[in-house]
Formats: sequence, structure tokens, C-alpha cells
Amino acid sequence: MNTKERAILFRIGGLGDLLVALPAIALVRRNLPGFSLTLVGRPEYGELLKLAGVVDEILSFEEARMTAVFSGSNEAVLGATNGAGPVASWLKEYSLAMGWLNRPGDWPARDWWKKQGVGRVDFTVYESGPAVPMSRFFFNRTRDFLKTSPDPERLFHECTRLSLPSSLKEKALAGLRLRELAKDEKRLVVHPGSGGRAKRWPLANFVEIIRHVSSRGLTGVLVTGEAEADYDSTLNTLALPAGWMRVSRLPAAALAALLSASTHYLGNDSGPTHLAAACGASVLALFRNDNLPAWRPFGKTRVLSAPATAGIPVDSVLAALAELLAA
Repeated sequence: MNTKERAILFRIGGLGDLLVALPAIALVRRNLPGFSLTLVGRPEYGELLKLAGVVDEILSFEEARMTAVFSGSNEAVLGATNGAGPVASWLKEYSLAMGWLNRPGDWPARDWWKKQGVGRVDFTVYESGPAVPMSRFFFNRTRDFLKTSPDPERLFHECTRLSLPSSLKEKALAGLRLRELAKDEKRLVVHPGSGGRAKRWPLANFVEIIRHVSSRGLTGVLVTGEAEADYDSTLNTLALPAGWMRVSRLPAAALAALLSASTHYLGNDSGPTHLAAACGASVLALFRNDNLPAWRPFGKTRVLSAPATAGIPVDSVLAALAELLAA
């Protein structure tokens, strides 16, 4: 019989949304080692945290039980049996509920959770007033809630790393016909897309960067996903330089493995950019000014920004990338 206490954690949204909450979620794991942690979100992204041992179970936010919880309706949850319904009984398994929200939403209030038998509740809403990234804000508030006292700077950085099983990396590299890098070798992953088109630096600029670094001996991988399907017709006719390959629509776990096996990354404000930072790559991220500092990635990241992403000069990107590669 499982005697562990259980906590249910909520982070709804895309890959970037989940990863800015990674330091906070990892802090929960570190401070509550005796708990079994259930993460509610998008399973294809939450699985990354399960593979890394940060959480124990993933539940889709689209599950019927979640519909009842998000409604905050006592009738939907408790039913006519006054607390003996299946959802109500399930919620009683948890002694802690936590969540991290980009903005206030229609979430059940603290008292609602208490009525379901959940003793401790903490839902953090990001406040745009403080000039701090969302990842740091969530971490700080979670640290306050858990009353964690050790060195916060060291603790934050320790909680930003997504450590995946070596077997996953080996399998992904074999599937891509890539090998582990030798000491002092470098591999650049370039991701030219983003779910929001206004966040994208022009594709032609990324291609120019690839050709430039290739002429200096750097090899790498050009990655695109479903959100960049409009790039396919152009990229399908593109001849990449020697030592470069293109991959498309990698599952999140395979992309994470590739990033973990690479040294550098270039991309826009996107989920893969946050994933590269979590996987330990040296990241050069291209942002619109109005998405900073909230969405700034953590880790070994340098950010270049402009009022419009297209306004970032190619020369500035080349110079920043050269500095990262030389470090």
C-alpha cells in the first residue's frame, strides 16, 4: 500500500509555459521528497518532467475529472452523495494543491479546495509589476510558501536543469544518426520558428547565420515543428551546408535529448528555446521587447531584443553567437 502523501500541481499551457514553472516545480520535489507529485497539464510536455524525475504522474487537463475541478462546482465534484462521489473521493487523496498562473483566472478559490479535504493550497499568479522573469517570480513565491531558507541563488540554478536519462539521449542520437560530441566539440541547434508569427526572426536570416557559422567549421541541426509548417515549402528546397541536417516535428522528448547532446542553440521566443535552456545549452534567444522580462529564459542564456523581432540586425546575432561559441 502506498503511504506517501500526495500533491497535485497545475501548470496549463504550452511547452514554454511549463518550463518557466520548472524551477518552482523542481523546488517542490526537493523540499517534499516524501510526496508523490501529480502534474496536471499537457501530457506530451509534462512527460519531460516525469522522465527527469521531477514529478511522478501526469494528468491531462482535458480529463473529465479536470473539467469538474476547473468548474469549481460543488455539485459537479461532490455530486448528490455529499463528498462520496468519484471526483470528490479522488481529491481527498491529496494533502497539497499548487498551481502557477500567468494571470488571474476562473480557478477554484482556496476555500473550495479546503472543502474537498486538501489541507494546503497555494496558487501563484504572476505579477507583471516586478521586473523579474516569470520563472524567478514563481520560484520565489514557491520558496516563500515552502519556507525554504538555503542560498536562493544557488537553489534557483540547481532547479533549472532538466536532467534526462542517458538512455533517452543515446536513443535519440541514434535515430538522428548523430554521435556524442567529443571533448571541446560543438554542435549548434537552430530553431527558426515560434507559435506566434510576430515573435519570429526572418527565416532568411537564420539561413544566413547557418551558412556563416558553417564556413567556420561549425556543424549543427536545423529544427522545425508543426507550428512552422508554412516554412516547409522553402526549407524542402534548401540545400544545407556540409555537416548540417534538418529535422522536423520531433517529439518533445527526442528534441530534449538532442538539445541535451548539443552545446549551443539559436532561436526565437518559443517553447524549444526554453527547453534548450533547461537542457543546459548555451542559448541565444531573439525576443520582442514587450515579452521581456516576463518570458526571459533562465540558464546560460543571452537575449537580443527589439520592438519587432525582425528589427534585430544579423550582424548583432553573429557577434553575440561568436561570443557564446568562444566562451
